Amino acid sequence: MSVDPDLRLFHPDRPGIRKVLGNLEAEIMEYIWARPPGPGTTVREVFEALYERRRIAYTTVMNTMGRLAKKKLLRVEKSDQAYVYYANFTEAEFVSRFVQRILEDLLVSFTGATVAGFETLQYPEGKERVRKLLEEITRRRTSEQGELCI
Repeated sequence: MSVDPDLRLFHPDRPGIRKVLGNLEAEIMEYIWARPPGPGTTVREVFEALYERRRIAYTTVMNTMGRLAKKKLLRVEKSDQAYVYYANFTEAEFVSRFVQRILEDLLVSFTGATVAGFETLQYPEGKERVRKLLEEITRRRTSEQGELCI
């Protein structure tokens, strides 16, 4: 999928996907990812599922799902009188994209320190995967910069 999620914020002190999403955004995405992907999800369905755990207003869920659509994590389609939301990414795809984005930002901003930091990894297979990812990021950025000069 060519759509890239909007991941401008990063909170290193938060767990999991909450590093790039707020708590309610993360809860909504976790709920949507846990459902079968085909039929989509309405605000009402999410509201009813979350209301048991946290007393929350319907409009808060609606606004948050709208924000997730603006961030390109969800796409929305009108169906009869309701809007149906679909995840643009599986959870694994989302995590992969946000990790790649963070690594890319580190590589661009702190190239030497980022590469040196990965050299200290204790697991050879982890080092190799990170090395390949860094090579891909460098290759892609070099290609994009070449296209800008044309």
